[in-house]
Amino acid sequence: MPRRPGPAAGRRRSPRAGARLVFEIGTEELPPQAAWDGARQLAEQAPRALESARIAVRRVTSFSTPRRLVLIADDVQPRQRDLVREVRGPAVRVAYDAHGRPTAAAEGFARGQGVPVSALERRVTPQGEYVYAVRREPGAAAAEVLRTLLPELAAGLTFPKAMRWGTGTVRFARPVRWLVALLGSRVIACEFAGVAAGRRTYGHRILHPAAVPVPRAGSYEAVLKRSFVLLDPEERRRRVADAARKAAGEIGGRVVLDADLLDETVQLVEWPEAFVGRFADEFLALPREVLITVMQHHQKYFAVEDAGGALLPAFVGVRNGDRRGLAIVREGNEWVLRARLADGRFFFEEDRKRRLADRVQGLQDLVFLDRLGTMADKTVRLERLAGVLARLLHLAPSQSDLLRRAAHLSKADLITQVVRELPELQGVMGGIYARLDGEPAAVADAIREQYLPRGAVLPSTPTGAYLALADKADTLLSALAAGMAPSGSQDPYGLRRAAAGIVAIILRRGMRLSLADLARGAGAAAGPDGARVLEEWQSALRQRLRAMLIDEGISYDTVDAALDAGADDLVDAAARARALWEFRRTAAFAGVYTAFDRAARILPDGAPGPVREDLCAAPAERALLQSLRDAQTDAQAWAALGDPTAGDGTAPGADELARRYRAALERLAALAAPVDRFFEDVLVMDPDEGVRQNRLALLAGVVALVRPIADLSRVVVGEGKAAAPS
Repeated sequence: MPRRPGPAAGRRRSPRAGARLVFEIGTEELPPQAAWDGARQLAEQAPRALESARIAVRRVTSFSTPRRLVLIADDVQPRQRDLVREVRGPAVRVAYDAHGRPTAAAEGFARGQGVPVSALERRVTPQGEYVYAVRREPGAAAAEVLRTLLPELAAGLTFPKAMRWGTGTVRFARPVRWLVALLGSRVIACEFAGVAAGRRTYGHRILHPAAVPVPRAGSYEAVLKRSFVLLDPEERRRRVADAARKAAGEIGGRVVLDADLLDETVQLVEWPEAFVGRFADEFLALPREVLITVMQHHQKYFAVEDAGGALLPAFVGVRNGDRRGLAIVREGNEWVLRARLADGRFFFEEDRKRRLADRVQGLQDLVFLDRLGTMADKTVRLERLAGVLARLLHLAPSQSDLLRRAAHLSKADLITQVVRELPELQGVMGGIYARLDGEPAAVADAIREQYLPRGAVLPSTPTGAYLALADKADTLLSALAAGMAPSGSQDPYGLRRAAAGIVAIILRRGMRLSLADLARGAGAAAGPDGARVLEEWQSALRQRLRAMLIDEGISYDTVDAALDAGADDLVDAAARARALWEFRRTAAFAGVYTAFDRAARILPDGAPGPVREDLCAAPAERALLQSLRDAQTDAQAWAALGDPTAGDGTAPGADELARRYRAALERLAALAAPVDRFFEDVLVMDPDEGVRQNRLALLAGVVALVRPIADLSRVVVGEGKAAAPS
């Protein structure tokens, strides 16, 4: 969930203090996500729009409440900046005769630009001296420009779920009911969604329902506060958190401030007030996850725990209002929660009448995805993938057995009554029921972790990571095989999320495996479409790895250079990218890059054949040949680093890989001087065919040593030097 949008500067300080701009879009109650998204879009788009309109401001901020999206700009200058247009005309020698008088060329140019010929300016350029026409168009009043700009900003806001209302054609997150547009004390006469802007806003729907005039933009926040509206989401966040802590503390507990629920609550209230409610002790016999899910996801309450972390039979609710009638509000919320918890207890007790393993057969009646069969089919595929992963990762037989058992039971909780009522608990309840059934702890933990990662939370157990990887790999491979690849921004089956999860798990756990072997083992790379599926599978994971490495701060060209050398083993590819990025910070990188670049550029298509020592007559040729032989011994060692199938599963991990690749790049720096001498002392394209091919073979040897680590042709360079990171 996106956090609050921060202030976005207009990035141009005003030459003198200007007026304040307030633009408020008043709506019916917005969904919390729409409130966050709308404010974020205003913060991003408004500075660009103002700059494009040549309106100077000091700062732009955006806010949101459940009933409004607000843009505020400080020190808005009264007029646009003047528009200065400069057009180059003919050369001075053409524009003026020997006596300095304007020629017909100068007069025609001036006339075409709408300036007197006497206003033409002479300027010296790298191409010579030319005449220029300079036209200055005075800026319009900011208020006039804003009449068009503000409605365009509102119309440019987009929401995943938008609606139309009445007879209008405008689509917005919720119906627009009022607009405020003030520049200082002046109303900006504009209209959006059939609503004319004015200076009347609305306060809290219950505590101050009447319209409130805003005399000037500078008093806007104060007017809202007097009307029981806290405009700044961060102020509401602090008030909610402080009030919830205080309320829980009054009963000797501490509130569980779930971040997502706090974000949601901030956009559900304009004047928050916290209260404590209670429920019967008997409900504490339910699993903690059931209690918290009912409270947080369904009733929007914060759970309360004691100093040891055990749940108390209490909750903290947040009301959009004041303390009047709070006892009745508390009583009503307690009654609703009591009913929900009673339902949860009934479902839990009913589920416990059957073992989890006995439910697996029932998965044949539950569809997974259109064209991908049932959950029973998916379970069979997961069991097969468990065996494939066990083989590729060289798991011990006991570990392999645990993984297969977890795969067999992984989806059984989908047909339990608790999960049908509380879908957020899929996997979680499976883990709970597996543990209560006496299944091994590793199996129960893996079932619980199979849907991770969620946000930054990744599986914490080995078996959980393997099962989560298998689950996402099956979803992605099966969907690609069925022709369900995401298109553009459309990804209805969450395949990009699955790909991101696969990459995150593999990198976090340092799993050395071949993506191609995993796909083949799953059977997705078989059949007439096998090649397409394999290509799309590897491409999807490579794209996610690329994005993750760039997010780490590695430059895009460094990442591309490493991935173009191979990305079938994600851990290996990431290690090469990180090693190359570190190596680029050293002076030795320029030598390696230059040696590779000079060699690669001159090589024709096709292999030139092996090097013949008897044709290496020149000292520079012999020196380069010896350097290649010295490096090739090391090359055999680092080439094995990138093979996850070699050995018995003890292939180097990510950190060790990066260290060894960095060392390999440093050793390759020894090629720089022999390559430079080679190009200086010999003619590569010798007229003699044999000599020419032998010299090309020497250069091909240089490229062959570097390219398995990175294709340096993808590295961006400038002015003949390799680009170094800033």
